[in-house]
Amino acid sequence: MSTTGRQSVIHVVSSLKVGGAERFVIDLCQEQVGQGLNVAILSFGLAEDTLVSVCHEHQIPLTITNGKGWRAQKQRLQLLTRFDVIHVHSPAALKSLVFHLFLLKHKKLIYTRHGAAPLNKPHWIRLHRFARSFIHAVTFVSAEAKHSFAHHGWHKVPQYIIDNGVRLPSQALTDDKNTAHNGVLRLGSVGRMVKLKSQLSLLQTVSQMDSDSQNQLELHFFGDGELRSQLETFHQQHSGIRAVFHGVEIDRQNIYPHIDMLVVTSSTEGLSMVILEAMAYGKPVIATNVGGNPMLVKSGETGFLYEFNDIDELKSVISGVLQNAEIRVKLGRQARSWVEQQYSLTKTAALYRELYNAK
Repeated sequence: MSTTGRQSVIHVVSSLKVGGAERFVIDLCQEQVGQGLNVAILSFGLAEDTLVSVCHEHQIPLTITNGKGWRAQKQRLQLLTRFDVIHVHSPAALKSLVFHLFLLKHKKLIYTRHGAAPLNKPHWIRLHRFARSFIHAVTFVSAEAKHSFAHHGWHKVPQYIIDNGVRLPSQALTDDKNTAHNGVLRLGSVGRMVKLKSQLSLLQTVSQMDSDSQNQLELHFFGDGELRSQLETFHQQHSGIRAVFHGVEIDRQNIYPHIDMLVVTSSTEGLSMVILEAMAYGKPVIATNVGGNPMLVKSGETGFLYEFNDIDELKSVISGVLQNAEIRVKLGRQARSWVEQQYSLTKTAALYRELYNAK
């Protein structure tokens, strides 16, 4: 129990590498501090993880522990027992707590599934079937994520869908002077460069466009990962593609002001924080019609949807935007308004607080 008299919550993450869920947890901590909670983060990652500095910048108490010995296990248990609520944010983090669950059963344990992957491999099924009796509630960020989790047999555990919220910048970036940048449309891709994100399909799409269209496009990739070299090699082999690989960037002010539209090419998504962030900055989004994407991207209203890996359809959408620059500004304004109304971080934090206080 917190010695300050305020409700105390520790958020448990598998790492603090750049990712939508990790960024959301940090934003949520800031919002919860503003609501009077005593918050902290426990990470099983490394001290070198990119978002560690962001925690320090915002003075969020952070403990990093990745050892497997009894000393590390004891340290974690001593830390966790100091908090009223233990909020776990990934299957990997839940796995790291598996030996502590029995000793923490008197605490309020909340488990949030940020992704929509079914986790149907035997080791995940065994983990979840063991853990379910210790969890007070499980939350999902989309209906698809909840549906894909059904085979774990958590029917007796209270389940809720709580949308991730996003911190709104003080000003959107959709004014008319941004309708053109020397006649170039800047398309942005933000995220880990791994197979499920499928960024290669964006490069393949542009490579198949005519030279006039290619001259009007500029691709900006923010992120890193195991497939980065593959993406850069494809770019080098296709001289008509104008692309910049920025690497990892943790300051959102260095991302969204420098793109005109976000393109999300993923094969699966929960409730994409990247989409929410882009829309909060007044950027419309082109996204695959998967997972939680259709909840955010309304074709012709906040952006455009296309079927995953349908390069011809993606090419058609991009060509349409090139031919009508004004539509991008209109959709960007509507996207900002939509996020402000539906995905406020204040609203999300309030829903979690109700869950923390539930009997």
